[in-house]
Amino acid sequence: MMRNFFLLPLMACAALATAQQFPMRSTGMLNPFQDHAAAAGSRECLDLHMGYRSQWSGFEGAPATGFANLHGQLSANGPNFSGIGARIETDEAAAWSSLSLSLAYSYNMKLTNGARLAAGLGLGAFQQKLNWNGITLPEYQIADDPAFTGNSQFVAPLLDLSVWYYNRTWYGGLSIGNVAEPRVDQVAANTRLQRYATGTVGAQVELDGPWAFQPVATLRATAGVPLAVDLVAFLDYDGLVGVGAGYRNQSAVLAMVKFNIADYISVGYAYDWTLSTMNAASPSTHEFVIGINACSGASHGAISCPAYN
Repeated sequence: MMRNFFLLPLMACAALATAQQFPMRSTGMLNPFQDHAAAAGSRECLDLHMGYRSQWSGFEGAPATGFANLHGQLSANGPNFSGIGARIETDEAAAWSSLSLSLAYSYNMKLTNGARLAAGLGLGAFQQKLNWNGITLPEYQIADDPAFTGNSQFVAPLLDLSVWYYNRTWYGGLSIGNVAEPRVDQVAANTRLQRYATGTVGAQVELDGPWAFQPVATLRATAGVPLAVDLVAFLDYDGLVGVGAGYRNQSAVLAMVKFNIADYISVGYAYDWTLSTMNAASPSTHEFVIGINACSGASHGAISCPAYN
């Protein structure tokens, strides 16, 4: 019984730390809908993205994240239209694993200056598991203790709100995740999923000939965790291929490449060079994303923003 009491604070700390985390991706500029529900339908065609992130590659138990989303336009009301979409994300880190599923709706309006403004809502569920069988505590004999065998898990509702603005040269969005901060007392008393904010702004600056410069900044914030800032500078050639470099504050230096391998298929890759103390164990993080965009010829008034298309 004493060993159960001793481990309870560790369980609570792990639950609190996990509840405060927010999604971290380096290819967000290639896949904005994963972070912003209001971006649903902002592309001219049905849009599918799939990706995978292997953090601290080669380090046992390091985080690994998979994500996918699909969105498009639902209906039109003159120059305005509705967008819908679905998002899924999985995450594994040592004995912890999580799964989130959500549906998104947006209403996209044309402004008098020709730009578009959308408001979006995401609803879904979040499941997290702790597999005690994946934890080795040699100083304790827990194999026969029912409190420390099998899986511990909880399921919580997800609600996020967002806005998305874009024209033909720049875009910006703000999303609030875990708006309701649902309780997760199944893991530890008085624990909630922490509310967090994600802000993104990017642009396309035309250069000589077919070249374009695409800067983008992403901020992620939640209580009790330092502000995460990603700054990326991308150089694009005729919408066919691009290379970029970036910096995540006190965390990593980023290098990226994107290219089209067919008319409707794009591929992106990001490499993060870790700057924190984790560099000694594993300096590398790899992230891949594939996009498939199938145009039907009817855009219902949407405009193309080359800065993230």
